[in-house]
Amino acid sequence: MSPKSELRSHIRSARRALPVVERNMSDRSLISAFLAIVRASRARTVAAYVPLAYEPGGPGLVDALAAAVPRLLLPVLLPSRDLDWAGYDGTLAPGPLGLSEPPGPRLGVDAVRRVDLMLVPALAIALDGTRLGQGGGSYDRVLPRVTAPTITLLHPGELLPSIPADPHDQRVCAAVVGATTGYETAHLHWTKGCAIPHYWHSIGLSANDGG
Repeated sequence: MSPKSELRSHIRSARRALPVVERNMSDRSLISAFLAIVRASRARTVAAYVPLAYEPGGPGLVDALAAAVPRLLLPVLLPSRDLDWAGYDGTLAPGPLGLSEPPGPRLGVDAVRRVDLMLVPALAIALDGTRLGQGGGSYDRVLPRVTAPTITLLHPGELLPSIPADPHDQRVCAAVVGATTGYETAHLHWTKGCAIPHYWHSIGLSANDGG
């Protein structure tokens, strides 16, 4: 098993083992933190994803975002493993590989070029912005098209000093790490993954430069 596969297996196991109370608290803190970013950035169009079981954000993420932004785009998996996009209208339909997808008109793979903010799924993020995905390569195809800030949601322990990387692996701008106790708050960490306009560094959450 490769180092990346071992890390994926470890994080998936840790997510499944996270107590329900702690996972729900982390999910709530992540949603609240990301909504604060949406408001502070005045994003009008956001691209996001429908969380799988145990993925940060949880089942309440999509509807919370839809209530906060005028336009929410969600991914549609293509046979090539690239992602098309469709607007969320409050309904989801079964998609391939156990995914849930919006049933509305497809907007094309380039729809993400016009979003104001993008929420990207990840198993882990390194301090330099390197992203560990599920292994299908979909977001490594998508991220080169995106000029908006790209942010991930993580449970505690998933922001790492480094991650094994291949040449095709794409990086993200920031990660929000959730809180699992009532004495903590979710924390925004800027990475070295992309250039960010200066005003983003004081956007509201306590922000680090990621190293």
